[in-house]
Amino acid sequence: IMLPVSEPLYRRLLLVALILGVAGGFIGLVYSGFTGFGNDLFFGDPTSEPWSGQWWWIPLVSGGAVLVTALRKLWSVPKHVSGAIAYVRAGWVDPSSVLSLFAISAISLFTGASLGPSFGIIVAAGGLGSWIISRLSTSDTEAQHGYTLTGMAGGLGAALTAPLLSAVMTGELSSTSKKRYVAAFIPQLLAATIAYVIFFGITGKVMLDTFNIPGYEYENVHLLYAALLGLFSVVVLLVQALIRNFVLWLVPLVKNPYSRAAAGGALVGLIAFALPLTVNGGSSQLSYETGNIATLSIGLLLAVLVGKMAAFTLSQQAGFLGGLVFPIIFVGGTAGILVHLVFPWIPAPLAVAGMVGAVPGAVLGAPVSFSLLGAFTVGLGLAGVAPVGIAVIVAHLAVWGLQVFKGSREDA
Repeated sequence: IMLPVSEPLYRRLLLVALILGVAGGFIGLVYSGFTGFGNDLFFGDPTSEPWSGQWWWIPLVSGGAVLVTALRKLWSVPKHVSGAIAYVRAGWVDPSSVLSLFAISAISLFTGASLGPSFGIIVAAGGLGSWIISRLSTSDTEAQHGYTLTGMAGGLGAALTAPLLSAVMTGELSSTSKKRYVAAFIPQLLAATIAYVIFFGITGKVMLDTFNIPGYEYENVHLLYAALLGLFSVVVLLVQALIRNFVLWLVPLVKNPYSRAAAGGALVGLIAFALPLTVNGGSSQLSYETGNIATLSIGLLLAVLVGKMAAFTLSQQAGFLGGLVFPIIFVGGTAGILVHLVFPWIPAPLAVAGMVGAVPGAVLGAPVSFSLLGAFTVGLGLAGVAPVGIAVIVAHLAVWGLQVFKGSREDA
């Protein structure tokens, strides 16, 4: 496959990828530094004890929702804002909207929205790529997408702290044609790698924790278990759809946007107060769960699952902006622990990895990315890619067959 190095815009993109990688790393640093400070200040370390939150989380999150609603009106942010995945699929971010969306997303997570960092980081990093290509005054759509997606890959390199996975995910979610895939992949991997080196090199931390559960040894029967995990993930997604539809039915009953924000934020805060594991994006909370499986009960995990699904849906409807990738990964991992407790003959590492991959992979249209994410964040290694992949494929086919999630993918 010949790279289009004869094209001036592509040669320039290879150089711009260096800039976008550096920018992605520092965008991740600023975003995670600000939101992480808020999380540490207000919410502290994860705990599974019910009703162990602080009562003032309720007015805190409610006030945060009112604040972001006011900022959205001040900065003329539309009522409906596409999700991070929708931006990747479009391959474009309006540069004029970047600062307002980035600021509102950061404030949302700072004040306790049950959402993740992917939205703010992808919009900011991708928006920079869109701005750079817009300065070159070209009408080449593929070039516009290439610069934007390279910026997004850089942002994901910091968010996922996994450059190869970030580039694969960007390519899989985008509309890049097959004949241009390798040409697009190279600058995306370059940007993601540089962003990873900067973010991890400076902080020594990750935004998406690893959920390493030791003791996994592959057996052929795990392929059958994986198919069952794929079907279990569909049940989880059906519950999520029911909760989402119920919340969407309730929202129009409150006409005033500020009253709606205050009520929705208060409910998110109340859920966090009752079930602290539902706080924020869920990465550190899932890491806590996987490190304390023996202490968790089936009833608690069921409550946390339902609470988290309600919390991130309410967060969106209250006016907060943030990503759904991290919360859905949390839902998948929590469901995996629940499956292991109910069916102990399914190994915990396989159950968690399979559900971490299958739940988001079924609805976000990136089965390869989430197969790799599930296997490697849980520490299954290469041996675990096959069973996790089976779980993702079964879930993906089942969801598309049911057609119950039409339209929900754009909100991710």
